[in-house]
Amino acid sequence: MKKILLSIVAVVATATAFAQSKSQVQYQETQARLLDITSNAYVRPLTVELKIKGEERIRETVTIPKDIALSAMKGDPSNWRSYAVYEVSRRKNCDVIVAATFNILFDEVRGDKDVSIEVVGYPADFVNWQTLTKEDYEWVRMEKTITTAERDKIAAVIKEPTK
Repeated sequence: MKKILLSIVAVVATATAFAQSKSQVQYQETQARLLDITSNAYVRPLTVELKIKGEERIRETVTIPKDIALSAMKGDPSNWRSYAVYEVSRRKNCDVIVAATFNILFDEVRGDKDVSIEVVGYPADFVNWQTLTKEDYEWVRMEKTITTAERDKIAAVIKEPTK
């Protein structure tokens, strides 16, 4: 039995060695630089003026149902303020509420069914849209560095246009 097993192993080993000596291996590698094609759009900055729609401050109240304020708006007062500004600007047909202040009233313990947000400010519209002028570039550059707390994260580089 051992002789038969040894003979079979010897035949398999010989066949394998013969097969390996007859096989050929070919390998080729090529490397080239790839240039990804990307597209970017560059928009020249714009300036715009705000035109106040009157001399009087407005005082408008917006109510939000409690279930929407606490679930859909996640109970976050900043979401309530954003919605109130949107609603008041829609009512007053304006683009923005300048110098908006808020008074938010909601007392769940007292049993309030709505969140009440009073918005006080000046309705205004954007007018006189135009491309930045040479004089505006320096103002924008100063404004970005003075008002940005994280100056190292300023992404845009503002340069004066060349002629």
